[in-house]
Amino acid sequence: MSKIEKMRKALMRTNTRLLLTAVMAFQCISMVLLAFRTNPIDTQALLLAAAMPVLTGLTVGLLGKLWPLDRAILILSLLLASIGIITLTAIARSPITPRTHAIYAAAGLFAMCVGIMMMRSIRDWRRFMLPLAFICIVMLVSPWIIGQEKNGARNWISIIPNQLTIQPSEFMKPVLIVVLAAGLSNRPRFVRCLPVLAFAALCCGILLSEKDLGALLLYFLTTVFMYYAATSNALLTLAGLGMGCGAAVIAYHAFEYVRDRIAIWQNPWTDPEKTGYQLIQSLIAIGSGGLFGMGLGLGSPRNVPLYHSDFIFASISEEFGLICAVCVLAVYVLIILRGLMTAMNARTSFHSLTAFGIVVLLGLQTMLIVGGNTKLLPLTGVTLPLVSYGGSSLVSTFFSIGMLLGISSMNAEDETKDIDQLALKEELAL
Repeated sequence: MSKIEKMRKALMRTNTRLLLTAVMAFQCISMVLLAFRTNPIDTQALLLAAAMPVLTGLTVGLLGKLWPLDRAILILSLLLASIGIITLTAIARSPITPRTHAIYAAAGLFAMCVGIMMMRSIRDWRRFMLPLAFICIVMLVSPWIIGQEKNGARNWISIIPNQLTIQPSEFMKPVLIVVLAAGLSNRPRFVRCLPVLAFAALCCGILLSEKDLGALLLYFLTTVFMYYAATSNALLTLAGLGMGCGAAVIAYHAFEYVRDRIAIWQNPWTDPEKTGYQLIQSLIAIGSGGLFGMGLGLGSPRNVPLYHSDFIFASISEEFGLICAVCVLAVYVLIILRGLMTAMNARTSFHSLTAFGIVVLLGLQTMLIVGGNTKLLPLTGVTLPLVSYGGSSLVSTFFSIGMLLGISSMNAEDETKDIDQLALKEELAL
């Protein structure tokens, strides 16, 4: 390895150390402030003030020693998860909510490690395409058989009655990306793309029947973007978008709940006490926070229904202010940019498409939830990745981040091999 390359890597490690230190300090200080805001002192917040920085440091240190992964993506992902725990500690009605979310985050870290190992150990994903597609379809259909309706959508299944429920459409997001990447890799012709496109269309049809509009939109747009990235066929991509727009118009006229969502988005003040109440309260919360926020534990975020999940961005804006909310969005942008760099540096078409699909899904989901909270887009019922309360979304997103980190570690190893080979050739030439 050349001296310039060693200096570059040393500088990168220094930068990530500074970022890690800042994140750990933010976690500790925020939780300590929340612990002493009440009388008596919130012991759970104090425990989290100690546990979160320690777990963050151990995770980054251990994973960084095991694999040469992108530490910036890892640290920023842990920052978002800690923002979720801190916000829930400040606004939740019960200490059970942030405690449960912290447990989900710990499970998510385990899922992230599994994602890294799977991406590094399995080289030929094509042979798993059919089994994964079958599992995905079965899981998406399962709410119709053993599921239950929640917030107007039938997309939940109960594992332990009244205690543990999961959302299959969340867990199947990385499966969709892997199946699409395996089927679309190596720039196949349109005819060879038809099976995976039909699979994605079937998934969207199932989600439409379950009224899971947010997941439906994410699945559809992710498929379109990945198809274009794999084939560069602008004409067929635009045709797919046109078909999606046509399906949306048909759904608008065929389903009353779709018309209700659009009507609420257009003018929530037509029914401010019922259908428009959520969106109105979200806008009030964002406006109340101003630039610098009401302060941790202050304000009235609980006036917003689903303040801990679908409308947590409004809660963050009220507690921390618009400036901090924009900084949270900037963290997502940084993760997406690093993820796109990982996709471009990947040595195989499959790994490149997988990394691209993960960051596209992350960006789309963030855009939908923020747009819904701010009335820029219709409400779709998705969660803010890594921040909103919900075990299914948190664990699934961490698993996807793990897949992305696994690809980044393979890129780093390949780059090191290339540098070593180049250095060896130069020595032989001399």
